[in-house]
Amino acid sequence: MNTREDGEKLIAEARRVLERDVQGALKESDHNFVVRRAQEVVELALKGALKLLGTDYPKAHDVAPVFVREARAKSLPCAEPDLERIEHISFWLAQARGPSFYFEKEYGPEEAERAAADADWVVQQISLLADRILPRGRL
Repeated sequence: MNTREDGEKLIAEARRVLERDVQGALKESDHNFVVRRAQEVVELALKGALKLLGTDYPKAHDVAPVFVREARAKSLPCAEPDLERIEHISFWLAQARGPSFYFEKEYGPEEAERAAADADWVVQQISLLADRILPRGRL
């Protein structure tokens, strides 16, 4: 398997987790689970994008700074406000991951809906970007 295939697999998995777990948990009002899984979706999508770019990523939950650095360095067709939003989303979800997992904080419906919407937006942005820079992909 090559980095392109690895990247496509990670992005496809991000979509599956978003559709199956995040949306399902949102319907069931399982707010902490939504936040945890939304973080995983963002992490998978960004790591998939980095794989597509041939960039190694750190074994960390928030890889947005690496993605943004690479996007800027490679002049990817991504608006600066979108890059900043990706960074912000990844950071807040990575920070919320632990407290949501261990129920150190109870997240409410507004936070869960925000997490789900943010994760969906990141997946859409990464998919669009992948289609623009790698048009032959199966994304």
